[in-house]
Amino acid sequence: MRSHFLLQCLIIVCIFIVAMVLEIAPWPAGMQSFKPAWVVLVLLYWVLAIPTKVSIGSAFLLGVVWDLVLGSILGVHALVLSVFAYLIALNYLILRNLSLWMQSLLVILFVFAVRLGIFFIELLLHNANFNSQEIFGAIASGILWPWVFLLLRKIRRQLNLR
Repeated sequence: MRSHFLLQCLIIVCIFIVAMVLEIAPWPAGMQSFKPAWVVLVLLYWVLAIPTKVSIGSAFLLGVVWDLVLGSILGVHALVLSVFAYLIALNYLILRNLSLWMQSLLVILFVFAVRLGIFFIELLLHNANFNSQEIFGAIASGILWPWVFLLLRKIRRQLNLR
């Protein structure tokens, strides 16, 4: 039983690593604003699917790793992702029962709220500029949500992650 739990955790960590690699992967200069928030999408799925295993603590650790990878101020992404995971875990039963297209609209709002939260924290800590094209990345994340959801659900069901 213990080895099955460790295997499940390892699989989830590997999926987060893939999301982190996709997050830092370079895009062409003109397309940079359309870059989806892969880490937020994967975190959103796992908090909706198994909130007992992936929740606020996992979001905090993921945020710290994300801060280290990006070289940003330590704790900024951790704080925003923790608040995001809390709000999703608090309402996961309602959000889970919405249609994929309604979830996509909420994903647009969530991703934009996460990026706005990161901006406000960085603005409080030092001088930061807001890129108004962040909304395009949020829209791209919302468009990709049904496919990310279905792919991760297929992985979760095939590997029997609960």
